[in-house]
Amino acid sequence: MPVPFVKLMLHSCQQNTVEPAPQNANISRKDRKVSQQDGPGTFAKPELLAPAGSLEKAQIAFAYGADAVYAGGTNFSLRASARNLNREELAALCFSAHKLGRKVYVAVNTFARNRDLTALPPYLEYLQDIQVDALILSDPGVLLLAKQWAPDVSLHLSTQANTTNSLSVAFWGKQGIRRVNLARELSYSEVQTIRKETAMELEVFVHGAMCVSYSGRCLLSAILNRRSANLGRCTQPCRWSYRLVEEKRPGQYFPIQQDQSGTYIFNSKDLCLIEELDQLMELGIDALKIEGRMKGALYLANVIRTYRQAIDHCCDAAGSYVVRRDWVDDLARVSHRPYTKGMLFPEPRETTGDVSPSTSYVQTHTLAGIVRPFPESRWEPENVLLRNTTGWVCMEVRSPLKEGSVVEFLYPDGRTLPLTLNSFEDLLGNRLQVAHPNSWIRFPAPLEVFPLQVVSARRSRAA
Repeated sequence: MPVPFVKLMLHSCQQNTVEPAPQNANISRKDRKVSQQDGPGTFAKPELLAPAGSLEKAQIAFAYGADAVYAGGTNFSLRASARNLNREELAALCFSAHKLGRKVYVAVNTFARNRDLTALPPYLEYLQDIQVDALILSDPGVLLLAKQWAPDVSLHLSTQANTTNSLSVAFWGKQGIRRVNLARELSYSEVQTIRKETAMELEVFVHGAMCVSYSGRCLLSAILNRRSANLGRCTQPCRWSYRLVEEKRPGQYFPIQQDQSGTYIFNSKDLCLIEELDQLMELGIDALKIEGRMKGALYLANVIRTYRQAIDHCCDAAGSYVVRRDWVDDLARVSHRPYTKGMLFPEPRETTGDVSPSTSYVQTHTLAGIVRPFPESRWEPENVLLRNTTGWVCMEVRSPLKEGSVVEFLYPDGRTLPLTLNSFEDLLGNRLQVAHPNSWIRFPAPLEVFPLQVVSARRSRAA
């Protein structure tokens, strides 16, 4: 049962709570909350769905423009290594999200074993009690339990269910699913056909890491490390570098020759569909999803604000969508592998491919810190956009800083404002020459800042 403070929060925000969607998913497109506009070059605005690996990351996602976040509890969410959210944090997230008019989806997309079936009902009942906006599912057994123990919560189908055709979409609709995340193996024309043949809500991934296995259903980690990806414990062996060993020549390693760099047969690139956003929106896709519950604050701020601006621009551009240079720069600033357009928009294999010739990430910037409210200030998480104009900045340091370091403040509207740290001090007023990670510092700055604002710095070559 929910803890007492959860009930109190739910009562106080009842009028702001988004009502659960009905279980009958086969509604007409004209009855959608966001309907497709008429005329060429005009688009319905899809939901921007962002990852939330922790309560703080969810709040950062909202600050930088996400309409909704998907998070996982401490169990059943296929991200065992993420921080994830405990029960009270999930309740707090729903409370703050609903006050902002945003939504929270909770992933319960594990492939359940029999031993899980007794723990799932009270958990699902709890998620309904705290009024999550949807559950993300993949296992038919979990779906049956969700319909029984969380009957008022909307149900979304995970990419793990590998839905690749309109009849499958219709099938899941009859089971009570409202939204389907389509398999990443589909081409644009296949998605187009499915969109024409169903009124169900459709969701696609537009950015982030990809798994080379079919819809993420991989056995490599389970075989090599006894850590099953299908239980949320993947060690990402697909991104290791492999060499061939012949049985009678132990110790002699041979590259699997394909080019001068060798071949990384599992090493997938990262997805980036910023250039094709208008084409997806023209189809009437209901939600554009960003991968990354394991990613950090710098990734969230840059990627979310970029896609937020792109979606808004596309809706206002009247058929003249153009990718701005600063969007490309923002997406290059985050730690990532070389980008690909995946199978939705395949690139010529003679010039490129879906695998990377390197196991290294592109990392030009690092997270310098996160702006914090001063200890004496009165600030609540749901007021995440509340500005602080005192002339001083309080920041939790995440990377080593020294006098003369240049940091960059990231704003939701796309601005990135640099600042040289000529001096800074601890919260007791002691002047510092070096600031270490996890310490809090303060410094004067002629900038308008806000709590949870992300601050970056260019990585040194030595790093």
